Amino acid sequence: MGEVVSLVIDPLRGERVSIELPLITRSSPEAERQELGLPEWIDVSDPIVAKALLLLGAAHRSDPPVSLAFLGGAAHRIRCRSSNRRDLGLRRTLHDLDVACLHKELRTVRRFLETVHEREGSGLRFFQTSGDRIFNSLSEGRRLRYHTVLGQEGSNVSVGSLDLLADEFRFCHRLDLREDVQGATAQHGTLTPALLLLAKMQYIQRVPADAREQVADRVLEPFGRHDLLIGPEPKDVQDILALLLDHPFDEAPEGISPSRIGSLLSHDWGFWKTVSLNGPGLSRSPLLAGLPPREQARARAEIGTLARLVSGISPKRRFGFLGGPWWEEVDAQPAVDGTATVSEGAGSLTHS
Repeated sequence: MGEVVSLVIDPLRGERVSIELPLITRSSPEAERQELGLPEWIDVSDPIVAKALLLLGAAHRSDPPVSLAFLGGAAHRIRCRSSNRRDLGLRRTLHDLDVACLHKELRTVRRFLETVHEREGSGLRFFQTSGDRIFNSLSEGRRLRYHTVLGQEGSNVSVGSLDLLADEFRFCHRLDLREDVQGATAQHGTLTPALLLLAKMQYIQRVPADAREQVADRVLEPFGRHDLLIGPEPKDVQDILALLLDHPFDEAPEGISPSRIGSLLSHDWGFWKTVSLNGPGLSRSPLLAGLPPREQARARAEIGTLARLVSGISPKRRFGFLGGPWWEEVDAQPAVDGTATVSEGAGSLTHS
């Protein structure tokens, strides 16, 4: 048995959460990787990846089973060898988990997240901060946020967040995730490669033109008289390039489905417009230029395939977009800091 300690989450508000240290889990990330039939090249030493695999395994063992599909950086680590390699410049530090579920199962999923540690150990303890509770009350039941302890070193404890998306991905554009969540077991517990790609390619932001020097590598085109449009952040470009290197455009289970992309973009002019701008932006990325020659040539070829696919789509333009943004302008919601402190009960991440 471990020791229950008081973890200081927010010193300014005096917010604390009780947690058992050292962290214990029923299984190890490597054992879960094998049980789930996932590739051996997945680096289970990463605390976010380890947490994702432990959560997937626990969801499969739950009664009733819980349907979850990862997206974001953890999903790319699970699906892309190139995201795990250390020699391409595409491996990035992960800070959070992004997980999709079905809205009709949201109550069951919430109960699972809030009680899974009772069956699987303190390493799968998820909790809400006061900021999370405010955020969740305003999310219309479509997006919820939790936090979790990732590990401990002395009195410092690393804390990560979990974003739970119900039915849809809503950022600059919207993606219906229901089909992918229902089929996640056959897709290694993630969204399909087509939706993983579109979730990253949907990013677009308007910034003042005088900020050009700060975002020079991301500029897409001018917008109006005083603004610029910029594309995905470098971390998202890393994920996109890894996906393109490891998953060809075809209808095979491991491929990026051209028909799925065509179907989704043909019904949404705004989304199509954003992807059509971000494709050429990828070609100008320093991250692409920094790839070894063989990988760079393959990535450029796949970017060309994507460009031809998108250019062949002709969605009907809606008049409401004329002269204004065709995307949803959103602000990121900050989570708590990445560390917390504990005054007693020093321990480390262990497995029972």
